[in-house]
Amino acid sequence: MEYLLKVSALLAIFYVSYKVFLQRDTFFNENRWFLILGIVTAFVLPFLVIPIYIEYTPVDVPNFNNIPTEVSENIEASFNILDYLPIIYLLGVIGFSIRFVIQLTSLSLVISKSKKEKHGKYTYIKTDKNISPFSFFNWIVFNPNNFNNTELEQILIHEKIHSNQKHSIDVLLTQLSCIALWFNPFIWFYNKALKQNLEFIADNETQHQIDCKKTYQITLLKTSLPSHQMALTNNFHTSLIKKRIVMLHKSKSKKISLFKYAIVLPLLTLFLMSFNTEEVIINSKTEDVSNINNLTTSEDKLNLYIHKETTDNTIEKLKSDLAQKGYSLKIGKLRRNKNNLITDIKISVSYKASHSTSYSSNSSAPIKTINIIIDKSDHSITIKNSNDENLKIGLEITKAQVLTDTDRLYIIDGKIIEEKGFTLQEDNVKSINVLKGKSAIDKYGEKAKNGAIEITTKNNNQKNSDSVQTKKTQHKLEIAKDKQPLVYVDNEEVNYEDLKNLDTENIESMNVLKNKNATDKYGDKGKNGVIEITTKK
Repeated sequence: MEYLLKVSALLAIFYVSYKVFLQRDTFFNENRWFLILGIVTAFVLPFLVIPIYIEYTPVDVPNFNNIPTEVSENIEASFNILDYLPIIYLLGVIGFSIRFVIQLTSLSLVISKSKKEKHGKYTYIKTDKNISPFSFFNWIVFNPNNFNNTELEQILIHEKIHSNQKHSIDVLLTQLSCIALWFNPFIWFYNKALKQNLEFIADNETQHQIDCKKTYQITLLKTSLPSHQMALTNNFHTSLIKKRIVMLHKSKSKKISLFKYAIVLPLLTLFLMSFNTEEVIINSKTEDVSNINNLTTSEDKLNLYIHKETTDNTIEKLKSDLAQKGYSLKIGKLRRNKNNLITDIKISVSYKASHSTSYSSNSSAPIKTINIIIDKSDHSITIKNSNDENLKIGLEITKAQVLTDTDRLYIIDGKIIEEKGFTLQEDNVKSINVLKGKSAIDKYGEKAKNGAIEITTKNNNQKNSDSVQTKKTQHKLEIAKDKQPLVYVDNEEVNYEDLKNLDTENIESMNVLKNKNATDKYGDKGKNGVIEITTKK
């Protein structure tokens, strides 16, 4: 749906540019190609993504491959109208496709059931039906009884111009666009504007091939009488007959006005920079950090994780580790993008000759984290997309220290943690459970509205266990000087290094600003982020 919204926005840009700057000029042929280019650009340009490279330095963390961490989540399903938008869109496409087929059928019946005369490359279709003259490719349909010889000659010249310039292709192109974007009002306005411009082209060419321009205008007025028109054709008559006559009298536009066509370029550039960019994270360190938590074990389960940054060496190691436990891991159609991130992968896991399970991902975007769960008791195998946020929570909690000054509720061994931080002994983490939405509120009340994280330690039955100690978290990250954020303590700027000497017991609050929020408030010197600290004094 995001693609369709981008196409709709681009069509709006071209349509508004045409109506505001180009419609009143006499560059009819140039306007035709501008409008066609608008349709092609609208459907193609969203595929052009501009990468924005962002460099970061990952924080080194211990290897927790042996920690028995299990991350699960309970999400209460709720009604969301957005889930039904694809169905609604598809029904609209089907409906307008049926309408298009009916129009083609009606056109075919008129052509097939009428008298035909071959005149060079043109085929005259003479009908007794009360319809306006029209052309469809090299077929020219008209009722000879409605016009005298002079009028008929002018009409045929007009329709031959439509035929020679292949205007029927333009009409079909916009009709197909109307089917694909039936929900967008701009495409219907666009369709009308393009057809109107085709009539301007034919009128302009016709008046240069006839002796009397006045009689041609009278013919236009005569055909303005109500009659049936075919939707997929180039009609001699349109409801905007007044505009056609006005354009016949309009003076030729000066060539300097051609610069107006360039107005759309900055608008397209603005669109690309606003909606068609993709942040590409560049790891400034060369070490492979993709093996963190790739394989964890517990008494009854094996948990295997494969994510977008998993290297080929790590995959081979996982194969070897699983083989030692009696399981076979096969990887097929592994593809990576230019940033070496996995975009496509086929995974097959089996135990001896049975219990085989496969998973296939096919996308141009980097894959989400894939979680392979093996139950040792019955050797059942489950492969699913793991929630990136939950996996991140699991990895954060298995680090030496964890900040709890977020909106989430933390519960360790059944006890709610009220302090600002806690320390976990890595070997004592047994499981982690993430609750969200209604599940969290039902269990812990309104204070868990932003989610709850339940942590169970191995020795949770010990009253005075040293596995969990609540305390203030010390700042231990080492960051290069050119990457250090701006630091303010009680509204006074201090050196980043001074944070090491700050008594964390004396901190009342801490606010972190990043990206645009930081530069808007502190200017360019806040480009690396800003840390605002208020002490208790």
